[in-house]
Amino acid sequence: MSSTPDMAFAPNVQEIVRSDPSQIPENFLISRNEEEGKSNNTADACHLSSEIPIVDLSLLSRGHKEELNKLDQACKEWGFFQVVNHGVATDVLQEMKDSTAKFFELPLEEKNKIRMPSDEFQGYGQAYAASQGQTLDWSDALFLGVYPSHFRKLKFWPTSPEGFKDAIEAYSSGVKRVGDKLLRSLSLTLGMEKDTLLKLHQEVVQVLRVNYYPTCHMPDKS
Repeated sequence: MSSTPDMAFAPNVQEIVRSDPSQIPENFLISRNEEEGKSNNTADACHLSSEIPIVDLSLLSRGHKEELNKLDQACKEWGFFQVVNHGVATDVLQEMKDSTAKFFELPLEEKNKIRMPSDEFQGYGQAYAASQGQTLDWSDALFLGVYPSHFRKLKFWPTSPEGFKDAIEAYSSGVKRVGDKLLRSLSLTLGMEKDTLLKLHQEVVQVLRVNYYPTCHMPDKS
C-alpha cells in the first residue's frame, strides 16, 4: 500500500517570504467574489458596538448575576466575547508563546517531519487545503487534537523544541478548564442546571492551532 501523499500544492508561506518577500503566489490571492463577501460582512457588522464584549470568568464562576447577564447578551448580540481573569497562569501562556516561536524557527526539514497528510487535519502545514484551485491562508500552522485524550495522534506532536510537548499539555488543559467553566455559566443563562451543557459536551473535540503569519505586502488581497 502506498503512503498517503502530502499536500504538495500548498506551499510553505514562511519559505516563500524567506526567498522573496515581495512574492505572493496566485493561490493565496482572494478573488473578486471573496473581496465582495468580506465587504458585505463588514457592512453587516456596522450595527454592532465598536468594543468587543468582555466577561470576567472569576465573577462567572461565582454565579455573579450581572456578569451572567453580560455573557447572555454577548452571545445573543455578538456570538463571541473576550474573557478576562480566566485563571490560566501567565507563565503557562508565556511558555506556550515562546515554544511556538521556537518551533516555527526550526528548519523546514525538521517541521516537515510532522507534515499534515492530505487525509488528515492534524500536523504541520495548511489545513483544509483540499484542491489545487482553492484560495489558501497566508499562514503556516500546527494543528493538534488535544481532547478527548483518545483523539490525540502523538505522531504529529513535535519533539522539538525541547519542552514543547509539556507546554502544549499545560496550555491545553488550562484552556479546557476555561471551556468547562463557560459551559456551566452558559447553562445558567439558559435556565438549566449548572452542569447540563458540560455533561453534553464530554466528547467534544478540542483542537490546538498555532499560526505563523509572515508580513504580507498585499494584506487586502490575501
